Amino acid sequence: MSWQPQISIVRIIARLNVGGPAIHAILMTDAFRARGYDAVLVTGKVAHGEASMDYLAKEHKVEVVAIPALSRNISSKDFISLFQLVRILRRRRPAIVHTHTAKAGTLGRLAAMIVRVPIRVHTFHGHVFNGYFSPLVTRAFLMIERFLARHTDCIIAISESQKKELTDTYHIAPPQKVVVIPLGLDLAPFLQLHGPEGKLHAAIRCERSAPLAGWVGRFTAIKAPDLFLDCIPLVKNPFPAARFVMVGGGELWAECEQRIVRDGLQDSVALLGWRRNLPEIYADLDVIVSTSINEGTPVALLEAMASGKAIVSTDVGGVRDLMIGSPHHFDGMELFENGILVKRDPNLLAGAIRYLLGNPERRRAMGQAGREFVREHFSQLRLADDLEHLYLSLARSKGLLPMDAVSPACKPASVFASTNTQSL
Repeated sequence: MSWQPQISIVRIIARLNVGGPAIHAILMTDAFRARGYDAVLVTGKVAHGEASMDYLAKEHKVEVVAIPALSRNISSKDFISLFQLVRILRRRRPAIVHTHTAKAGTLGRLAAMIVRVPIRVHTFHGHVFNGYFSPLVTRAFLMIERFLARHTDCIIAISESQKKELTDTYHIAPPQKVVVIPLGLDLAPFLQLHGPEGKLHAAIRCERSAPLAGWVGRFTAIKAPDLFLDCIPLVKNPFPAARFVMVGGGELWAECEQRIVRDGLQDSVALLGWRRNLPEIYADLDVIVSTSINEGTPVALLEAMASGKAIVSTDVGGVRDLMIGSPHHFDGMELFENGILVKRDPNLLAGAIRYLLGNPERRRAMGQAGREFVREHFSQLRLADDLEHLYLSLARSKGLLPMDAVSPACKPASVFASTNTQSL
């Protein structure tokens, strides 16, 4: 049959702060508009101290509907946000509401239930069930998520490890309601890199031969930037010329800056703030380090691998799903084809960094393996295809489309083609 899309999509996210969820929401709103869907992005306000990705939405000419009262934190304004979401959904009458992040997932799905939107989808980019709140507050959030899951047609996990947590550990939803669809990014700027360019070395005023280890993320407790700082003296002893770069911002920025001064690390550590020229930064880094307490799929590690760089990370969340091959256990580390996993211990993290700085050939081999892995599995096109396959399956099961309706842009889904969507 000829393809005439009858599906409208409202995507809702709490805020467009720098990070994977915002990139995902912007790119997919643009991708589905390009495929002929009526696609709009609803978002709230970026918190003070966070950098906004509004610029990316403007670059892609994505229609953004702003709800100023919608924010990450719980407040009395949430009732205003819920009312505004209901009004938007009643006006636009979408076939699909797809929510991202915890706050938007709660208010967006409640609004979709009130308006009786036919299809409700939610993506867990991470979760707040470990490392964020007290046990009492965490139990309350678990109850809310379990209730919402019963009124959600499909829940998306971005890694197999995350699905296992949602279904087996926290019992948010039964396995047949959760599908795994990994992230997809515009990797072209990183895949085009071919070795060090020297721009980062020049910016931080160090010799081009100096080894560089980098940390990229939000300066917030869950990302544990202090753990990266703990590693630095332990690496500097055998590698006195090594320099360390931290890219990002957030509420712990000032605290980290003060600690660097207090510990006399000014000549070793450069705090660069939020940057848009990330390819230039990754180009010169030798090792990229993640120190998080909890993660979904860290975008910084995907960008690092696409840039051809070896990675070192704490073994949390979905990070293990990014590692290639079977691990070789050595000196408390797990060595994979593309990087190293360790427990959350500064000595082990420092040991992994030292190992890679001292083994340039192994480091380059890991970088090349990681680059090919993300090129194959984490492209923007693959993500759009997987999501379209899901949306059409749900729409057909709800009677919103004929059973033989297939978009010409939609290839067989690479990730969940084996999922029985009739059971969703």
